[in-house]
Amino acid sequence: MEEVKSGLLDRAEAGMRIAAAICLFGMALLTGADVLLRGIWNTPIFGCEEIVSILGIVVVGFALPYAHEQKSHIGVEIFVRRLPRGPRRAVKLVTDTATLALVAVIAWRMALYARTQSESGEVSMNLELPDYLIIYVLAFGFLVYALCVARDIVRFFKGRED
Repeated sequence: MEEVKSGLLDRAEAGMRIAAAICLFGMALLTGADVLLRGIWNTPIFGCEEIVSILGIVVVGFALPYAHEQKSHIGVEIFVRRLPRGPRRAVKLVTDTATLALVAVIAWRMALYARTQSESGEVSMNLELPDYLIIYVLAFGFLVYALCVARDIVRFFKGRED
C-alpha cells in the first residue's frame, strides 16, 4: 500500500517539478519580452511584474518537494557528518519531525488564509486576479512537501531511509 502512495507522491512531485520549470521559463520569457518592448517601442507589457511574481510563487511552492527529494536544502553537514551513525540518525529524525510540524502548520494556515481572501474578494492590483488561488497553489506545494517529509519519517522507522 505504501508503494502506491509513494508512487502517487512521486508522480505529484514530478508533475510539480515540470510545472515549476515551465513557470520559470515563462518568467524568463515574459521578463525578456517586457525589457525588449520597453527598450524598442517604450511599451511595457501590462501586468508583467504581477504575472512574473505569481509565476515565481508557483516556482517556489512547486520546487519544494523536488528540492527535498534531491536533499538540496541547506543543512549543517560539517557538524552532523562527523557524528557517529546513531546520533546522526537521531538528528535526522528530530529535524525531519520539526520540519514536518512546521511545514504542515504553514500549509494549513495558508489554506485558511486563502479561504479568508476568497471570502473577502481580494484581487491583485493591476490584473484583478483572485489572490486566493495563488495562496491555495502555494499551500498545495507546502502540503506535498509535508507529505514527502512524512514519507521520509515512515521510511526512517521502517529502516529504509536513504
